[in-house]
Amino acid sequence: MANQPLTFEKFRVWQVVVPARQDIVSAPGDPGVMYRDSVQWPQIPIHLVEGTTSQGFTAVGECDRGTSRARVETTLRDLLGRDLSSVTPATVWKGPANATGLPRGYPYWSWELAGERSYILLESLWLDAVGKSVGMPAHQLMGGAIRDRVAVDFWMNRPDAPTMAKLIHEAIALGLRGVKMKSSAGGDTVDALLAIAADVPEGFHITIDPMCAWRSLRECARQLEKLAQLPFDIQIEDPFPYGAIEDWRAVRQIIPLTIACHTRSEDVLQLSMREEMADTYNLGRGSVSDFLRLSHVTEFVSKDCWQGSSLELGVLQQMRLHASACARNCVLPSDLQSEWVREQTLATTPMAYADGHALLPTTPGLGVELDYAAMQPYVTAQFDIE
Repeated sequence: MANQPLTFEKFRVWQVVVPARQDIVSAPGDPGVMYRDSVQWPQIPIHLVEGTTSQGFTAVGECDRGTSRARVETTLRDLLGRDLSSVTPATVWKGPANATGLPRGYPYWSWELAGERSYILLESLWLDAVGKSVGMPAHQLMGGAIRDRVAVDFWMNRPDAPTMAKLIHEAIALGLRGVKMKSSAGGDTVDALLAIAADVPEGFHITIDPMCAWRSLRECARQLEKLAQLPFDIQIEDPFPYGAIEDWRAVRQIIPLTIACHTRSEDVLQLSMREEMADTYNLGRGSVSDFLRLSHVTEFVSKDCWQGSSLELGVLQQMRLHASACARNCVLPSDLQSEWVREQTLATTPMAYADGHALLPTTPGLGVELDYAAMQPYVTAQFDIE
């Protein structure tokens, strides 16, 4: 089988819309400009794909939410008939060499300039198909796992204090040790957390993500000082606009708060590292190849990281788990919470959890298949590519 070509012969595609739990995505009051879509993202369609290979088995893939049908079709038609054993995701769509002699599409732009194709769909299909063909779990194709489980937290949007208290107790009952939440420009979840602080166990981990909505340290300093007095761990992700460098530096001095930066672009990572703006990094940007590359960069400057996500369904969630297990400095709780946030992940094998960690699968490929029966209530369109 080693010398037998591995190609896709046809694809089945389902467009699905899977709602999230209303208590988890709740956001009372006026959400403001930054959070206008904060309760609408579960209604954005996702495409799930099953490809039949020339070796007789099927492989699964998933697009990031909001990927258009046209982009899905372009991606899959490009993959039809390609020998997957002769390409790698990072180079399959690379451009011509630039003035330095390096391929223009290597390593980052190969998925940013993918020619109206979905790099994430390619990546998930390739990892599952090649892994199954050679009998290896996906993490072995990423360089090898250095841990067999990955820390995870619970997730909530911007709930009021009673809802927050209920969800934190649910997280604790699940064996989790922390939770991530959003925040409005006015710090609504900070106020809610301070109101219920007496009910939160000591040592619990809280990440608050304003998504750069806090305008300045001066406006939120009192709230942050109160948070610093709480008997549990507080991490603030993207508190201010990236241009507010002095505020980023100053807030790191409020001990014991931890300040994290979400590397939404390479420019943001370069700025943050150069100006010493953050203690830790959220490296989730879509591609797991990109995540692993940036994990090496942040490891060089002794910074820990975690794998962010878009609260995807079961295929991409499992792909991110494999990658998280391969990054040596990915020791912070990653965003692998779709099992609780979504009504369904539409995978036959739910992600396994133990003691606040997601357990790494050892079966070939990504370790999941699509659950046809569970999928039916959520399907909004279906088509084939062959």
